[in-house]
Amino acid sequence: MAHILNVLFATGDSTQPQAVTSGLDLLHALADGIIAASLFLIPAALLVIYLRRGERRASDQVLLILFMLLLTSSGLTHFASALFGPGHDVVDILTAFSALLALTAAIVIWRLTPELVRRPSRDRLQSEIAAHLRTLEELKETRQQLEQRVEARTKELAEAKQRFEIALRGSPIMVFTQDRDMRFTWVHNPPSGIDPACLLGKTDAEILSPEAAASFTAAKRRAIETGESQTIETNFELSGRRRSYYLLTEALHDDKGDAIGTTSVAVEITERKEAENQLRLLLRELTHRSKNLLAVIQAIARQTAARTKTIDDFLDRFGARLVAIGCSQDLLVADNWHGASLRTLVEQQLNMHTADRSDSQIVIDGEDVMLKPEAVQNLGLALHELATNAQKYGALSSGRGSVRIHWQFCESDQLKLTWEERGGPPVSTPERSGFGRAMIESVVGKALEGEVKLSFPAKGVRCVIMIPETQVASRG
Repeated sequence: MAHILNVLFATGDSTQPQAVTSGLDLLHALADGIIAASLFLIPAALLVIYLRRGERRASDQVLLILFMLLLTSSGLTHFASALFGPGHDVVDILTAFSALLALTAAIVIWRLTPELVRRPSRDRLQSEIAAHLRTLEELKETRQQLEQRVEARTKELAEAKQRFEIALRGSPIMVFTQDRDMRFTWVHNPPSGIDPACLLGKTDAEILSPEAAASFTAAKRRAIETGESQTIETNFELSGRRRSYYLLTEALHDDKGDAIGTTSVAVEITERKEAENQLRLLLRELTHRSKNLLAVIQAIARQTAARTKTIDDFLDRFGARLVAIGCSQDLLVADNWHGASLRTLVEQQLNMHTADRSDSQIVIDGEDVMLKPEAVQNLGLALHELATNAQKYGALSSGRGSVRIHWQFCESDQLKLTWEERGGPPVSTPERSGFGRAMIESVVGKALEGEVKLSFPAKGVRCVIMIPETQVASRG
């Protein structure tokens, strides 16, 4: 300041060279002041830029601090030079400090040069930004494709799930999973009347009988230990009903391949088992009845042969009787050998002999009754013999005669079937017993464990067959 004041208020009697010097000093002082002010403003501007850009690199912070100190020190040096003039002690000290800071800054800059060189340029940054934008667009496109694929897969899974549920709905197939403790973790399509929620968290032992639970659990343990699928069939009582199930179970693995439980398919085969048992019974029954039938056919063949004189006559009579037996068998097969309707049996046997007769010649009366197979076979033979005799010699040998077949239950619960002929040629008692009469009176009566009365009044043949209640399957 003193230097500036001396320059500004120098005396007028100074020589010309002094005036020039004073002017230069003033110019020097003003220049130092301007430089000092500029050097103070530049660090402030750098600090503002640094703070607003928000960058926090360590190297940038070091450079900023060094340059701010260097510029501030240089500013102070010029400011001191403006105040005290060149060569002052303060100016010299500040100059030395500025020189030290400049050297430090130079060293730091050279040390940071490799890092600064590696920093991308503006063009490179713009190129990288453009590349990132392109990558972003590609990612967006890829994301859209993935979303479309996910949507398609989700739709496929939904359709597969729907088909899965439709396929199992109403079927006897149950699908479920269990953990290693054999507790149910998921159940689909359980047996009718069972809520899936009631099974979750429970074991086989909590819902099945001890025997069934033990066999099921053992099969599932083997599946986990061996890694091979296991199958088993068992019967047990469930919801108050005896049921049969076929079980297929396999080990359930996680992403690492470790067994975490089992997945199983249980198929109810109760109806199939019942059908198999029924088939076995039918086969045994068929075998038994086939043997009996063969014995009857053998007896019919011998008796027919003994009462015929020619082969043609034997073939006609024997063939007709085989057809009668076959018709009875057809009725039994149609109802799975449970029996046959008495009315149907009568109509079938008569139709074989009265196809060209008027309906008025045949009268059938009686409530419908189901007979057992043994009664159907033997009563069919009796009706065949009666119809054959009526067609050849009795009421059905002319258009004026008629036959009435009726039946009813007596007080003793026996079924009384009556065959009555009217309007045919006069009837007399045969002098000898033919095969038909012997069949009706002896074979049929004994086979039915009943009573047969065959009479020959002049107005027409009359036959009464008493069928025990034991040969009746059902009434009405």
